[in-house]
Amino acid sequence: MARQARSEVTRRKIINAAVDLFSEIGYPATGLGEIIERAEMTKGALYYHFDSKESLAEAIIDESGASMRAAFHTITESASPALENLIHGVFVVADFTRTDKIAEIGMQLLRTFTGLNDAATRVYTNWLDEVTEQLGRAATEGDLRADLDIGGAAEVVLGSMLGSEALSRATSTGSDQRERIVRTWEMLLPALVDADSLDYFREYLAREALRRPPGPW
Repeated sequence: MARQARSEVTRRKIINAAVDLFSEIGYPATGLGEIIERAEMTKGALYYHFDSKESLAEAIIDESGASMRAAFHTITESASPALENLIHGVFVVADFTRTDKIAEIGMQLLRTFTGLNDAATRVYTNWLDEVTEQLGRAATEGDLRADLDIGGAAEVVLGSMLGSEALSRATSTGSDQRERIVRTWEMLLPALVDADSLDYFREYLAREALRRPPGPW
């Protein structure tokens, strides 16, 4: 195996071990010693890739953010109306965080490190850009209120969805996340959508709410 490939395998084993331990006992309770033991690595191998537990958490945040955006892009690249894609994409990402362990732990670490490291800032900024782009497309398509501030609306949508996810995790271990997202969209749609399009998107949301999500990992 080439040196670069071996290095990537080692890095992957360290990340996977950390994700497993963060899932089992939490980030604060996990020490580098436990990660080294779980990954069956030497201390030197771990420190070659990560100089601290925080840098390891940052790598997980970056990776989970990229994988969630990739899942979102599979939806937003569709030729369907942009607001449909945004609504559906939010549900797809929510489902993804329940079926992909790295994505789930990445979301937990994102909340932990908000304002404390660059990875969290990058993820939030990228998501805000994604939502802004979709709302901008929806406005161009004539589905949003003419007087809507797209940038401000994007912040409200993103903040509302992140809040729904955090409340669901805190109160029901995430089991009611889809229901919370539905309620959030029900409140947001009248504030965002042009009156002529509102019934259409309410019906679309109702259909999305009935979609059977995949099971958790």
